[in-house]
Amino acid sequence: MTPSPLRNDRLERLYLFALRLYPAPFRHAYGPSMRQTLRDALRDRSLSRRNLILLVLRDLLTSIVKEQLLMLREVFVRPALVFNALVLTGLATVLALALYAIPQQLLRRGADDPQVEMADNLVGQLEQGITAGNAVPADKIEIAHSLSPFVIAFDDQGHPIASQAALNGQTPTLPKGTLDYVREHGEYRFTWRPSGATRIAAVVQRVHGDHPGFVLAGRSLREESVRQIVVKQMATLAWIAMLALIFVGTAAFGWYTRPRAA
Repeated sequence: MTPSPLRNDRLERLYLFALRLYPAPFRHAYGPSMRQTLRDALRDRSLSRRNLILLVLRDLLTSIVKEQLLMLREVFVRPALVFNALVLTGLATVLALALYAIPQQLLRRGADDPQVEMADNLVGQLEQGITAGNAVPADKIEIAHSLSPFVIAFDDQGHPIASQAALNGQTPTLPKGTLDYVREHGEYRFTWRPSGATRIAAVVQRVHGDHPGFVLAGRSLREESVRQIVVKQMATLAWIAMLALIFVGTAAFGWYTRPRAA
Protein backbone atom coordinates (compact mmCIF):
# COMPACT_ATOMS: atom_id res chain seq x y z
CA MET A 1 0.00 0.00 0.00
CA THR A 2 1.37 3.42 -0.98
CA PRO A 3 1.79 5.74 2.03
CA SER A 4 -0.61 8.68 2.10
CA PRO A 5 1.05 12.05 1.23
CA LEU A 6 -0.95 13.62 4.04
CA ARG A 7 0.45 11.13 6.54
CA ASN A 8 3.97 11.74 5.25
CA ASP A 9 3.52 15.50 5.69
CA ARG A 10 2.34 14.96 9.27
CA LEU A 11 5.34 12.80 10.10
CA GLU A 12 7.67 15.34 8.55
CA ARG A 13 6.16 18.17 10.64
CA LEU A 14 6.65 16.11 13.79
CA TYR A 15 10.23 15.43 12.74
CA LEU A 16 10.84 19.15 12.22
CA PHE A 17 9.51 19.79 15.71
CA ALA A 18 11.89 17.16 17.13
CA LEU A 19 14.81 18.82 15.33
CA ARG A 20 14.24 21.90 17.51
CA LEU A 21 15.43 19.84 20.47
CA TYR A 22 18.95 19.75 19.02
CA PRO A 23 21.44 22.54 19.82
CA ALA A 24 21.13 25.36 17.29
CA PRO A 25 24.62 24.92 15.73
CA PHE A 26 23.96 21.24 15.12
CA ARG A 27 20.46 21.93 13.80
CA HIS A 28 21.70 24.56 11.36
CA ALA A 29 24.52 22.35 10.10
CA TYR A 30 22.72 19.01 9.79
CA GLY A 31 18.99 19.77 9.91
CA PRO A 32 18.42 20.04 6.13
CA SER A 33 20.26 16.80 5.36
CA MET A 34 18.43 14.96 8.17
CA ARG A 35 15.11 16.22 6.83
CA GLN A 36 15.99 15.04 3.32
CA THR A 37 17.01 11.65 4.70
CA LEU A 38 13.59 11.31 6.31
CA ARG A 39 11.85 12.20 3.05
CA ASP A 40 13.85 9.56 1.19
CA ALA A 41 13.01 6.99 3.85
CA LEU A 42 9.30 7.82 3.65
CA ARG A 43 9.35 7.15 -0.10
CA ASP A 44 11.12 3.81 0.38
CA ARG A 45 8.39 1.15 0.06
CA SER A 46 10.68 -1.69 1.19
CA LEU A 47 10.67 -0.42 4.80
CA SER A 48 7.47 -0.78 6.81
CA ARG A 49 6.05 2.37 8.34
CA ARG A 50 6.14 0.90 11.85
CA ASN A 51 9.82 -0.07 11.61
CA LEU A 52 10.68 3.31 10.12
CA ILE A 53 8.99 5.21 12.95
CA LEU A 54 10.73 3.09 15.60
CA LEU A 55 14.09 3.57 13.88
CA VAL A 56 13.62 7.35 13.63
CA LEU A 57 12.52 7.63 17.29
CA ARG A 58 15.51 5.64 18.50
CA ASP A 59 17.90 7.73 16.43
CA LEU A 60 16.34 11.00 17.64
CA LEU A 61 16.45 10.05 21.32
CA THR A 62 20.05 8.89 21.31
CA SER A 63 21.41 11.70 19.14
CA ILE A 64 19.51 14.50 20.95
CA VAL A 65 20.85 13.36 24.33
CA LYS A 66 24.37 13.03 22.92
CA GLU A 67 24.38 16.47 21.30
CA GLN A 68 22.86 18.19 24.32
CA LEU A 69 25.51 16.64 26.58
CA LEU A 70 28.23 17.81 24.21
CA MET A 71 26.74 21.31 24.30
CA LEU A 72 26.64 21.26 28.10
CA ARG A 73 30.29 20.26 28.13
CA GLU A 74 31.11 23.29 26.02
CA VAL A 75 29.04 25.48 28.35
CA PHE A 76 30.77 24.28 31.51
CA VAL A 77 34.33 24.64 30.22
CA ARG A 78 33.95 28.43 30.23
CA PRO A 79 36.18 29.62 33.12
CA ALA A 80 33.82 32.30 34.45
CA LEU A 81 30.89 29.88 34.63
CA VAL A 82 33.01 27.21 36.27
CA PHE A 83 34.30 29.67 38.87
CA ASN A 84 30.82 30.96 39.67
CA ALA A 85 29.44 27.43 39.90
CA LEU A 86 32.23 26.41 42.28
CA VAL A 87 31.64 29.47 44.48
CA LEU A 88 27.90 28.80 44.61
CA THR A 89 28.55 25.12 45.36
CA GLY A 90 30.81 26.12 48.26
CA LEU A 91 28.18 28.50 49.62
CA ALA A 92 25.49 25.82 49.28
CA THR A 93 27.69 23.34 51.15
CA VAL A 94 28.35 25.79 53.99
CA LEU A 95 24.64 26.58 54.22
CA ALA A 96 23.71 22.88 54.29
CA LEU A 97 26.26 22.25 57.03
CA ALA A 98 24.78 25.14 59.01
CA LEU A 99 21.28 23.74 58.48
CA TYR A 100 22.52 20.51 60.05
CA ALA A 101 24.91 21.76 62.73
CA ILE A 102 22.77 24.52 64.27
CA PRO A 103 19.61 22.44 64.90
CA GLN A 104 21.78 19.50 65.98
CA GLN A 105 23.52 21.62 68.60
CA LEU A 106 20.24 23.12 69.78
CA LEU A 107 18.72 19.65 70.13
CA ARG A 108 21.73 18.37 72.05
CA ARG A 109 21.94 21.36 74.39
CA GLY A 110 18.20 21.32 74.96
CA ALA A 111 18.47 17.69 76.04
CA ASP A 112 20.40 18.85 79.16
CA ASP A 113 17.69 21.18 80.51
CA PRO A 114 15.79 18.75 82.79
CA GLN A 115 19.04 17.29 84.15
CA VAL A 116 20.39 20.72 85.14
CA GLU A 117 17.31 21.33 87.30
CA MET A 118 17.46 17.83 88.79
CA ALA A 119 21.17 18.15 89.61
CA ASP A 120 20.68 21.62 91.16
CA ASN A 121 17.88 20.33 93.38
CA LEU A 122 19.80 17.27 94.51
CA VAL A 123 22.97 19.27 95.24
CA GLY A 124 20.90 21.72 97.31
CA GLN A 125 19.41 18.90 99.38
CA LEU A 126 22.76 17.19 100.01
CA GLU A 127 24.44 20.46 101.01
CA GLN A 128 21.61 21.09 103.46
CA GLY A 129 22.53 17.85 105.21
CA ILE A 130 19.90 15.52 103.79
CA THR A 131 21.40 12.08 103.30
CA ALA A 132 21.82 10.70 99.79
CA GLY A 133 19.58 7.73 100.64
CA ASN A 134 16.72 10.09 101.47
CA ALA A 135 17.37 12.61 98.70
CA VAL A 136 17.67 10.15 95.81
CA PRO A 137 14.36 8.50 94.78
CA ALA A 138 14.24 4.78 95.51
CA ASP A 139 12.81 3.62 92.16
CA LYS A 140 15.24 1.91 89.78
CA ILE A 141 15.60 2.87 86.11
CA GLU A 142 17.31 0.59 83.58
CA ILE A 143 19.08 3.27 81.57
CA ALA A 144 19.82 1.01 78.59
CA HIS A 145 16.08 0.88 77.79
CA SER A 146 14.25 3.64 79.64
CA LEU A 147 13.76 7.26 78.57
CA SER A 148 13.12 8.41 82.14
CA PRO A 149 15.57 10.86 83.75
CA PHE A 150 17.56 9.66 86.76
CA VAL A 151 20.06 10.82 89.38
CA ILE A 152 23.10 9.25 91.04
CA ALA A 153 24.94 10.51 94.11
CA PHE A 154 28.69 9.85 94.51
CA ASP A 155 31.00 10.35 97.47
CA ASP A 156 34.15 12.44 97.22
CA GLN A 157 36.14 9.49 95.83
CA GLY A 158 33.59 8.90 93.07
CA HIS A 159 31.91 5.83 94.56
CA PRO A 160 28.12 5.70 94.08
CA ILE A 161 26.26 5.95 97.41
CA ALA A 162 22.67 6.25 96.14
CA SER A 163 21.34 5.71 92.65
CA GLN A 164 18.18 5.52 90.59
CA ALA A 165 20.13 4.21 87.60
CA ALA A 166 20.99 0.62 86.83
CA LEU A 167 22.86 -0.77 83.86
CA ASN A 168 22.56 -4.54 83.55
CA GLY A 169 21.73 -4.65 87.25
CA GLN A 170 24.75 -2.58 88.34
CA THR A 171 25.15 1.08 89.22
CA PRO A 172 27.32 2.73 86.52
CA THR A 173 30.38 4.72 87.58
CA LEU A 174 32.11 7.77 86.14
CA PRO A 175 35.69 8.00 84.85
CA LYS A 176 38.20 9.63 87.20
CA GLY A 177 38.97 12.29 84.60
CA THR A 178 35.36 13.45 84.62
CA LEU A 179 35.38 13.81 88.41
CA ASP A 180 38.69 15.71 88.33
CA TYR A 181 37.22 18.15 85.81
CA VAL A 182 34.16 18.74 87.98
CA ARG A 183 36.35 19.29 91.06
CA GLU A 184 38.00 22.15 89.20
CA HIS A 185 35.06 23.63 87.27
CA GLY A 186 32.03 22.73 89.39
CA GLU A 187 29.93 21.30 86.55
CA TYR A 188 30.31 19.23 83.41
CA ARG A 189 27.70 18.60 80.71
CA PHE A 190 28.57 15.82 78.31
CA THR A 191 27.38 12.79 76.35
CA TRP A 192 27.99 9.77 78.54
CA ARG A 193 28.44 6.29 77.07
CA PRO A 194 28.40 3.93 80.04
CA SER A 195 28.06 0.85 77.82
CA GLY A 196 27.74 -0.05 74.16
CA ALA A 197 25.12 1.94 72.28
CA THR A 198 23.70 3.57 75.43
CA ARG A 199 24.06 7.35 75.13
CA ILE A 200 23.12 9.59 78.04
CA ALA A 201 22.80 13.38 78.21
CA ALA A 202 24.57 13.79 81.55
CA VAL A 203 25.10 16.71 83.90
CA VAL A 204 27.58 16.27 86.76
CA GLN A 205 27.83 18.85 89.58
CA ARG A 206 30.06 19.21 92.60
CA VAL A 207 28.63 18.86 96.11
CA HIS A 208 30.27 21.03 98.77
CA GLY A 209 29.72 21.17 102.50
CA ASP A 210 30.35 18.68 105.29
CA HIS A 211 29.90 15.70 103.01
CA PRO A 212 31.41 16.64 99.64
CA GLY A 213 30.86 14.55 96.58
CA PHE A 214 29.18 14.62 93.17
CA VAL A 215 25.74 14.21 91.68
CA LEU A 216 24.89 13.07 88.18
CA ALA A 217 21.57 13.66 86.45
CA GLY A 218 20.99 12.03 83.09
CA ARG A 219 18.50 10.71 80.57
CA SER A 220 18.65 8.73 77.34
CA LEU A 221 19.50 10.48 74.07
CA ARG A 222 17.62 7.92 71.99
CA GLU A 223 14.83 10.25 70.89
CA GLU A 224 17.24 13.13 70.32
CA SER A 225 19.29 10.83 68.08
CA VAL A 226 16.21 10.13 65.96
CA ARG A 227 15.55 13.86 65.63
CA GLN A 228 19.17 14.48 64.66
CA ILE A 229 18.87 11.88 61.89
CA VAL A 230 15.79 13.69 60.56
CA VAL A 231 17.67 17.01 60.65
CA LYS A 232 20.59 15.43 58.79
CA GLN A 233 18.28 14.02 56.12
CA MET A 234 16.55 17.37 55.63
CA ALA A 235 19.89 19.20 55.40
CA THR A 236 21.12 16.64 52.86
CA LEU A 237 18.00 17.03 50.73
CA ALA A 238 18.34 20.82 50.88
CA TRP A 239 22.00 20.52 49.79
CA ILE A 240 21.08 18.27 46.86
CA ALA A 241 18.29 20.65 45.83
CA MET A 242 20.68 23.64 45.95
CA LEU A 243 23.28 21.78 43.87
CA ALA A 244 20.62 20.86 41.31
CA LEU A 245 19.47 24.47 41.15
CA ILE A 246 23.06 25.66 40.68
CA PHE A 247 23.62 23.12 37.90
CA VAL A 248 20.39 24.01 36.08
CA GLY A 249 20.93 27.75 36.53
CA THR A 250 24.52 27.58 35.32
CA ALA A 251 23.55 25.45 32.35
CA ALA A 252 20.68 27.79 31.43
CA PHE A 253 22.83 30.91 31.78
CA GLY A 254 25.62 29.33 29.75
CA TRP A 255 23.14 28.22 27.12
CA TYR A 256 21.64 31.66 26.61
CA THR A 257 24.99 33.47 26.69
CA ARG A 258 26.85 31.01 24.45
CA PRO A 259 28.42 32.29 21.24
CA ARG A 260 25.84 32.12 18.46
CA ALA A 261 26.47 30.52 15.11
CA ALA A 262 27.08 33.03 12.34
